[in-house]
Amino acid sequence: MRYNDLDARIGQRIRNQRKRIGLSQKELASRLDIVFQQLQKHEKGISRVPASRLFEIAQALNTPISDFYEIDERESSRRTSPVSEISTLVGAQKGKLAKQVLELVTAFMKIKDESARADIISLVAKLSKSNARR
Repeated sequence: MRYNDLDARIGQRIRNQRKRIGLSQKELASRLDIVFQQLQKHEKGISRVPASRLFEIAQALNTPISDFYEIDERESSRRTSPVSEISTLVGAQKGKLAKQVLELVTAFMKIKDESARADIISLVAKLSKSNARR
């Protein structure tokens, strides 16, 4: 594989993840502090993505940087990335709810006590069931 083939694949993966979470090129470019035309060139594989920018893109898209690189397809079919699943869920939400989901997940991941995490899951499950009845 030539480098420009890899650039095009990385660009395509950036585009797919951006669309998956519902961001426009303009919105993502704004988060990266670049013009959307530059992002467009990255996505088309015309312009190489510097490592530091790929790191910023991964953060902005809330996805592991490894998602943009080649991996063994047999391995990827056996497991899905929990971060990618969360990104998809958050991206499907709009406005305040998306922000709240992200805040909740971020705070939850910081809790070290496994018992406390289990209690929180139980509480949220109970609250969601009681609210569904109302």
